[in-house]
Amino acid sequence: MKDAKLTNIIPKENIYGHTKRLLWILSNIKKNDTIIELGCGTGCMITLPLAKLGYSIVGIDTDKSSIEFGQRVFSQEGISPEILKVSNIEKLDINPDIIIASEVFEHMPDKDLGVTLTKIYNKLIPRGKLLVTVPNGYGWFELESFLWFKVGIGKLLEWTQVTRVVNKIKHVIVGTDFESPYSSTLSASYHVQRFTFKSIQELLQKHHFKVVAVSGSVLFAGPFSNLLFTGIQPIMQLNCSLVKWFPRLASGFFVECLVDTEGSFPHSEN
Repeated sequence: MKDAKLTNIIPKENIYGHTKRLLWILSNIKKNDTIIELGCGTGCMITLPLAKLGYSIVGIDTDKSSIEFGQRVFSQEGISPEILKVSNIEKLDINPDIIIASEVFEHMPDKDLGVTLTKIYNKLIPRGKLLVTVPNGYGWFELESFLWFKVGIGKLLEWTQVTRVVNKIKHVIVGTDFESPYSSTLSASYHVQRFTFKSIQELLQKHHFKVVAVSGSVLFAGPFSNLLFTGIQPIMQLNCSLVKWFPRLASGFFVECLVDTEGSFPHSEN
């Protein structure tokens, strides 16, 4: 049922496992849950499809340009733009059942990360749920990104028109319905955290969350894999499936955790 609805809401799977991520989120929420997406960017990746599916969700981000862009998109899609807000989490007057922090924590330095996790803990209801996704700081995605952006291979491929030619060939063979029409954020920021399968769990436990389950996103991801393979659905499905056997080698991690009411209450970090 959910998969049938999602087919009409989001593109087909891509190399980054975005559809798999959304399905994972859906498997961890209920229709009557109140949800906040923290660091939602434009809101188009998670908040928008969940709102279309009838969930009570608010998306917040501190980047005004991303929120304003998202609000225009939401209006075009028939969704109230008011569910997107330029805000910090402590300023919201709701205590949600679920907080989603997807691809957020890797952008935060240590001090901000600790403060944010304490605010999340204090904002959630007792036994509330935190859903986290982060890239593997030593995984395939980071390797491809380093070669593409830092080494400059991506610019070379664009300058020599290789990317244009490959995309044209792919569009002829597999079409374009796998491409998201909207940007996920208008704010570019670097990764300052390098999480591993173990360290992301230790971080959450340190800040009084009980880790319930951890899984991998996809095995391979990044600009090279995206250029060559996104749109070829058998490869996308294989990429999503292989990671079950090698979760520690995944390009990213999905972490489900609960507020640990049995542990000590977190102190304020200033």
